Amino acid sequence: MNVNRFSQSGRMLLSIRMLADPLDELFWEYQVQLEGDTPRLRGCQLYCGQSPLQEDLIYLLPEGVQDFPIDTYSYITPEDLQGRAPHIRCVRHPINEVLNTILTTFQHYHDFEMQLGAIVTGGGSLSDLCLLSSDFFRNPVYIHDNMFTVLAMSHRVDGTLKLEYNEKNGRIHIPLWLIDDFKFDNSYRSTLEQHHASIWGNDQYPFNMRSLYVNLWDGSQYRGRLLINEISTPLQPGQFQAAEYLAEYIMMILRRNDRDRNHHYRSFDDTFIDLISTGQADRYDLEAMLDVLDWDARDQYLCLKLQSQDSDIAIRSDGALRSKLASLLQHYFSFYYEQQLCAVVNLTRFRVSPHAIRLQLAPHIRDSYMFGGLSSPVSGILTIGSGFRQADIALRAAAAAKHSQWLVSFADCALDYIQSCAAEQLPPELLAAPVLQELRQFDKAHSTQYYDTLRAFLLHERSIPKTAEALIIHRTTLTYRLGKLQEQWNLNLDDSDTRLYLLLSFRLLDAGGRTDA
Repeated sequence: MNVNRFSQSGRMLLSIRMLADPLDELFWEYQVQLEGDTPRLRGCQLYCGQSPLQEDLIYLLPEGVQDFPIDTYSYITPEDLQGRAPHIRCVRHPINEVLNTILTTFQHYHDFEMQLGAIVTGGGSLSDLCLLSSDFFRNPVYIHDNMFTVLAMSHRVDGTLKLEYNEKNGRIHIPLWLIDDFKFDNSYRSTLEQHHASIWGNDQYPFNMRSLYVNLWDGSQYRGRLLINEISTPLQPGQFQAAEYLAEYIMMILRRNDRDRNHHYRSFDDTFIDLISTGQADRYDLEAMLDVLDWDARDQYLCLKLQSQDSDIAIRSDGALRSKLASLLQHYFSFYYEQQLCAVVNLTRFRVSPHAIRLQLAPHIRDSYMFGGLSSPVSGILTIGSGFRQADIALRAAAAAKHSQWLVSFADCALDYIQSCAAEQLPPELLAAPVLQELRQFDKAHSTQYYDTLRAFLLHERSIPKTAEALIIHRTTLTYRLGKLQEQWNLNLDDSDTRLYLLLSFRLLDAGGRTDA
C-alpha cells in the first residue's frame, strides 16, 4: 500500500485539501496553507492545551489561543494565524459548526473506506467498486484494462461516448476509432507515464468532457485506468487522493482475479468460518485474504466474540457494531457467525496489548448491551479456531456472570474451565487431595480449624502475617497449626506441586459445594 495515503494501521489519511473541499461546497470563506500538505490526518481534536500533540491530528483552535505550535502541527482557526504547517485559517463560523463539519468529512471518508473494504473482503467485484464510488464522487466511474476493454462501469450516461459491445467475447470496448487516435496522440501517450491522479482535459477528450484518471500499476506493469467523468458535479481537488485510494482497491481485486482465473473465490467471511469450524481453508482463498489484509500467516492473533445480552435477540447485522469496532481497533477483520459477531485482531500489526484492547472495548460492549469473550493470543492464522474456542468459553463466562462483567478474557476463566473439564470425568471429592477430606473429618470431630487454616495459608502465599490477620489469630497459634499440619498429615508445603494440587483441590471442593463428611 502507498504510505502517502495510508497510515500504519492501513487506514486512509486525509490532507488539508481534502478537508477544504466541503468548505467550498458550503461557500465558506477561508484561506489555506497547502505547502507541505500530504495525506497524514486521521482525526480532529479541539485544542485546549493538551500535550503531547500528534502529527496525524488536525486541531481546531478557539479564538485567542496563543500557545499552539502553528509551525509544527496542522490546525483550523477563525483567526489569521499564518503558521508554516499546513492549515485552514479565517474560518469565521461558530466553533461547534466548524468541528461538526470537519468530523463529518472524516466520517464520510471513513465510511467510504469501510464500504470499499467490505466489497474486497466480501468477494465483491470491480462493478461493485464502481457503483459505490459513483455515489461517493457523484459522477460516473469506469475502469478499462491496457487493451481498452471496459472491465467495469457504474452506469452509462446519454450523450457521452458510445461504447462498443463484442458479441464474441461478451465484453465492452472503447471504440476502435478512438483507440487509434490515442495510439498516435502524444498528449495521451504521455499520460501513460503518470503515477498519480491527474486530469484528462476538455481538449483531450471527446464531447469536451473532463475526467479524473488514475493509471493502474502493478509494480512497473501498466494494467489499465480508472476514470471518473466530470458530468454530474464538478471534480474537487481533494478527490485526487480519494481516487488514488480507490485505485489501490481495484488492484487488490485484479490481483485476486489473476491468481487463478478458474478458481471461484469465496468471501473472507467464509474463509474465516472455515478456519473456525475445520481449522483449514482453501489455499487460494487464504492467500488472497492474507494478501489483501496485508497479514502474515505466522502473525499473532486475538479472537473476539460478541452476542446480545438478550438471548432472544440476534446480534445486529446492520454494520453499526462493525463501525464501532473500526473506530477502536486496527488491523482486524469482523464477520457474523452463528448469531454472533466475531473479530480477529492481528496483534503483530496492531502492536497493542490484549489488556489494552480489553480496556478499550469493555465500556462500548456494556453500552451496546452485549456480552463479549476474548481469547488469549494465538500464533498463526491456522490456530484461530482454537482462539475462537477460547473466546466462546470466555463469552459463556461473561453471560453467566449476571451482568457483573460484560467482557471476559479466557485467562480470567481458564481455571474455571479446567476445573469444569476435570469435573466431567470425576466428582470433586475424588479429584481433590485426600488429605483435605481427612482435615474436614478431624475438624468436625475435634472442633479445630486445620482445613481453613491450610487454605488461608496457601491463598496468602505462605505469608505468616497475612494469614494470621485473615484468620484473626495470633502468629503463635498459626505457627502451631502449621507445625501440626506438617507433622500429623505429612504435608510438605515447600513442594510447589503439592501446593498447586492443594489449591486446585480447594477450588474443586468449594465450587462443588462443600459437604462435611
